[in-house]
Parts: sequence; structure tokens; C-alpha cells
Amino acid sequence: MGKETVLLLNPPGDKLYIRDYYCSFSSKADYYWPPQDLIGLSGIVGQKYGVQVLDAIINKISERKCLETILKENYKAIIFTTGTATIKKDLALVQKIKEEKKEIKIIASAAIMKFLGEKLLQDYDFIDCVSYDFTEKDILSYLRDESSTPLRGLIYRQKGRLFEDKERAPLEFEIPVPRHELFDFQKYKIPIAKKFPFTVVVTSLGCPYHCGFCTAGAFGYRVRKVDNVIQELEYLEELGIKEILFQDPTLTVNTKRVVDLCQKMLDHNFRFSWSCNAEIRSLNEEIVSWMKEAGCHTMSIGLESGDEQILKKYSKWNRSEKIEQTIDLLNKHKIRVLGYFIIGLPGETRESILRTIKFAKGLKIDIASFAIATPDVGTPLRKEALEKGWIPSDLDAFDSTEFPVIDAGGLSRKEIWRLRKKAVREFYLRPSYLIRKLFQVRSPRDLKILASNAISLFRK
Repeated sequence: MGKETVLLLNPPGDKLYIRDYYCSFSSKADYYWPPQDLIGLSGIVGQKYGVQVLDAIINKISERKCLETILKENYKAIIFTTGTATIKKDLALVQKIKEEKKEIKIIASAAIMKFLGEKLLQDYDFIDCVSYDFTEKDILSYLRDESSTPLRGLIYRQKGRLFEDKERAPLEFEIPVPRHELFDFQKYKIPIAKKFPFTVVVTSLGCPYHCGFCTAGAFGYRVRKVDNVIQELEYLEELGIKEILFQDPTLTVNTKRVVDLCQKMLDHNFRFSWSCNAEIRSLNEEIVSWMKEAGCHTMSIGLESGDEQILKKYSKWNRSEKIEQTIDLLNKHKIRVLGYFIIGLPGETRESILRTIKFAKGLKIDIASFAIATPDVGTPLRKEALEKGWIPSDLDAFDSTEFPVIDAGGLSRKEIWRLRKKAVREFYLRPSYLIRKLFQVRSPRDLKILASNAISLFRK
């Protein structure tokens, strides 16, 4: 008799949804990466069970076809990744599965389950368990029904009772090498990539910074053992992966740890090119030079706003002088910069948003991402929005790339949306920017990616 099989499911959607564990959104341009929680779980679950992966997004599988495909099989469990942009549709799909296959364990995975999980289990009896930490091995005990006591990283129902381990997880963790070969990594793409094929690697969970609009900061911070990361990189090299997105909320928290990782990547003679998320305060000459030598070509940095009062309100420590100095440092090392900005935070005015647009245009950055402020689960922004009646208490579905859901202060949601479009146009249609991007084109593929992303950006 063969092993029982667990399905890791990225549910279908009517858009190119990225369910990015901490948040979910529809792709603002022509890019897509795999769900990091499903990748992490593939190694853990694969220790004891057969594992199949169904990524209905990247394979453009409809809900009907997805349902038909799943119901043909006899899975031990289905672990589906979800998020605030798609949770209602995701729940509707798995409810249909449960109605037809009552014996299947249905498990929802996302960081927001730490905050929504208990209510989800109370409201939806077709959900058996939620996972809010994809690095925890206790999910194997749950799958084997060895769950008479609380299990780490999970909230689950058993004989009418809910169980959850409230103890703080250890700071350091390791996971079995993920089964990347089960994922369609040949189909993943991001515009900042220099090589293909590409995939994501996670070296830490959560974030030690506590920005008021970010779920990752509310989740806590844990780090993966560097030698364990190197084991995964060795495996990716065997698979022929050329490009990596280190998908930690903030890779660069600790200089010593990042230098250790870079040194070991160089010792192993890896030839990956890679990008990551970084934080302004954590960047210095030592860490940047090591990262560049180890293959880093792009850093994505949360710059958020050109208005320091807005930044202060949401606990985002940014100073324009430090930002400019750090971007100069990255330019010196020929590391590209993707700047994240948020439009429509409560308290903003038209003038403050225009300052943000001017700020973005004045920086020597390569890409600017302008997101709409959203009251993500677990954040102070959501608490504020609920307390002040800006959103209904049951609002749990929103997308930071779509029309605003917060109607607060002196700006209407329509005006915030217009200003977001203005930001995109003014940043990307500057002659100086267009000329610089054209000079960076080195191949027909580069031109194709540039054109595809431009078309996608201006559809929003």
C-alpha cells in the first residue's frame, strides 16, 4: 500500500493573485511567485506522506476544473493557502470539496490565521484546522491524529473543542529541504530577475519592526539556521534554479547573520543571482558589499511616504537623509532599488500624497510600487479603522492593488484612487526614467518583460 497523500493547494482566482502568506493581492504587473507556506510545508509533510501540489493560479485552472481534479483523488488532507484578497472565494471552494469528501481534513494556511483562525473554525465547520506557522513540524502529529494536546503553529477542532498552543515558539528554527521540484518553477517570473528559472527561499519568519500597517510586524520574528538555508540552496542548485527571491519580510535585520549567509554562499561557490526585502536602518557598507559579492542585484525597501508625520504615526522610522544616503550606497554597489510606497493612509491629505509622489520621483530608484493602504488583519491600522468606524467589523477581504476600502479623513476613496494612478503615471512616464530603462535593455526578453509590465501597470 502506498503512502497517503496530502494536497497542497493554491486555489483558483479570476486574477493573478499572489497569496504571499502575510498578505495577498492581485499582481500589479506581469509577475508571480509561488506561495512560500506551501513550499515550506512540502518538505515537512513529505517526511511522512506523499505530496501533490496544485497551483491553480499559475496554471490558470478554473474553479470547476480545480474541483473536478480534486474530487477524482482520495487525499488524506488538503492544505490550502489563502489571504485577505481571496478568502471568501477560497472558503467557498473548500466547502464544496468537504461536502463531497467529508473524510478529507481541510487545513487553511496563512499568517493571518494567528488572528482569524479561532473565529474561522467557529464559523465554518468544514474547516478542520488552521496553520499560522508553516515551519512547525507538529502538523505531522495533527495529520496522524496524535493531537490530544495543543500543537505548535496550529489551531484545530477535536470533538467539539478548539485547541491552540499559546507558548512562544523558539527564536531559531530549521525545516526539511522543501520539495521545490513539485512546483512549476519554470513558470514563475518577476521583472527584477536577471536569470531564470527562479523560486523563493525563506530564511526568517515575521519582522522585528512594528510598522502600523504591516501584518509581518504583528506576527513576531524568528530566524532559520543558516546551515539549513544552505542545504536548501544546494538542492536548488541541483534542480537548475538560477534566480532566488529571498522572501523574508526583512532579510537584513542582523548584519552578522546576513554576512554569515553570504560567506557560506560564496564558500559553496553558488552562482545564484538574487533579490530580497531590506530595511533602511539595517543597511550599511559591510552588509551591502557582502550581499553584492554573494549575488544580490536588487533590494526592495519600504519607503512608504514622503510625509514624516504620517510615518511617525504608523511607527515607520524613515528619515529622508538616511534614505538618500542608503540609496546612494546601493547605487555605488550597482544594486537596484525597488521602493514600496503607500497611498491613502488615514491622516493623509492631497498635499501629503503629492509630497510622496515628488519624493519617489526624486530618489535614484529603479522601480516604485504604489499600494493602497489596507487594514490588514493583526495590524494597528485595522484596529484604528474598526474603532473609528471606517470599515465594517466583518470586512476581511481587500486587495492593496485595488480600489480603497478605507474612507477616512478629508480624502474620498475615489480621490485616493486617482492619486494612486497619478503616482504611477508620473513616476513611470518621466522621459529621464524611460530613457534609462531603455538603455538597460540587453535582449529581446528584457524588452518583452518591460513592455508586459508597462501594460499591466497601466491597466490598474
